[in-house]
Amino acid sequence: MKYHLQSLLLAVMLVLLSAVFCQAADAAAKNSLLCALTEVIECDDLGECTPLGSEEVGLPDFITIDLDAKKIKEATSVSLRESSFVSQSPVEGMIILSGVDGLRGWSAVLSAGNTRVTASVSDEKAAFVLFGHCMPVP
Repeated sequence: MKYHLQSLLLAVMLVLLSAVFCQAADAAAKNSLLCALTEVIECDDLGECTPLGSEEVGLPDFITIDLDAKKIKEATSVSLRESSFVSQSPVEGMIILSGVDGLRGWSAVLSAGNTRVTASVSDEKAAFVLFGHCMPVP
């Protein structure tokens, strides 16, 4: 009985994992992504870099990237902030985005498959490097 239960649990886990894998593989075909910001590093004009939480620098934990509308928005029930990007360049399976928001410039790279994002935001006195994981918006 114990062996059958373990086999059944293993089969269920494999089905669930294959669904997640297929969803990640389909992410490249989707035009709207939900991204969780997992790491933020702030570097000042003296070269000092400090890891921070997204809330410490006023960033949301989640953002949406709409490749068709060319916008990045806070992923909240009432999205207050958004930024448009002016450039969207596919390079070797990755997508490179760039834009301007106020007096700051930013660029982002979506990995092949659109499952990871790395971004930098800078102004005259500081720069932020952001890392996150993405999935297609259902």
